[in-house]
Amino acid sequence: MKTRNLILTAVLLIAGSWAGDLLAQTNLNALMKKCESKDKVNVEVIYDKDRKTKKPVKEVITITFSTKDNPKLLDEFINAFQKDKEAAYKVIESKQNGRVLPSFYRFSSGTSDISYSLDDLNLKPGYKDNEYLLRNGNIRVTKIERFEFKEESEWG
Repeated sequence: MKTRNLILTAVLLIAGSWAGDLLAQTNLNALMKKCESKDKVNVEVIYDKDRKTKKPVKEVITITFSTKDNPKLLDEFINAFQKDKEAAYKVIESKQNGRVLPSFYRFSSGTSDISYSLDDLNLKPGYKDNEYLLRNGNIRVTKIERFEFKEESEWG
């Protein structure tokens, strides 16, 4: 009886940690999905596959929008970042114009590594008042998901 309870507890702990990884960035994922159907929001997707195995290696999704066309969307992204902050294993934030903005959050989900970044292009050198660079809007949110990610092989 004790062995069965011990095994059941171990299975629940493992399943709970696995489910926690999958739910790590639910608010950001939901908002990114919502943006795919919004008007005046530019969505760019890049898929990277291994040449030999044809397995996905990396997926990059970039959402670009104007705060003039979508005045509440920046606040929605800031709230989503804040709600998912606790699950991130790396967080970089910066204070700009008296407001704390998320710059970079990194999550782990199983064997995938997922990072989100948010940039206000008006605050970056070389972008302000540049019509060509700002053609899709002044706010850029990027999600990079690397599959079968092994950090030691990426950095060493």
